[in-house]
Amino acid sequence: MSVVLLVRHGQASFGTDDYDRLSPRGREQSRALGTELNRRGIAPALTVTGNMKRQRETAQETSTAAAWHTTDPDIDPGWDEFNASDLLAASGEHDPRTKTDSRAFQRLLERASTRWSSGDHDADYVETFGAFTARVDASLDRVAEGLERGQTGVVFSSAGAIAWVTARLLGGGFPQWLALNRVAVNSGVTKIVIGASGTSLVAFNEHGHLPDPWVTYR
Repeated sequence: MSVVLLVRHGQASFGTDDYDRLSPRGREQSRALGTELNRRGIAPALTVTGNMKRQRETAQETSTAAAWHTTDPDIDPGWDEFNASDLLAASGEHDPRTKTDSRAFQRLLERASTRWSSGDHDADYVETFGAFTARVDASLDRVAEGLERGQTGVVFSSAGAIAWVTARLLGGGFPQWLALNRVAVNSGVTKIVIGASGTSLVAFNEHGHLPDPWVTYR
């Protein structure tokens, strides 16, 4: 079998003028993960990251701490997060608290995501829910094709993409995706194995490398 580890990016910079970069805590989380992967002796044959800054920075911090002496990771935009700003704008709802209150932001985003996933308003979005899930599925297929038997690949992505892979492997759909997306921990690791019997989920959102005060969700 081959193994794929899906890593959610470290904490980003919510409430600042540039969300798409790691916060100091996000860098600490990423380095803690790298140290743990090094301790486990994980040496990936393939590393892939989405094209978002927070994903690429997580890959860099983790790889350095893990002492992976490899070339730069492959960039695959198929692992990018869905466009939350687009969903919120299309929803027509506005709440000034969402700029600094992560819980208010999450509540509004979940309502906007439900509208997005319905398929009734596809013309309102740059990327439909169906297009998002299809590109994530295709990206996982590309990783699987790039691994030989016994090899490990590490992918640096975001909560939405990782939650979709997890929901699909569990036979779920949007309700399961929404629930999994809600609890994804920054720098959490989801483990998938690929073998003769197909692709299977082994673990979701493992984050034992983090001390409790470092556990964040946005």
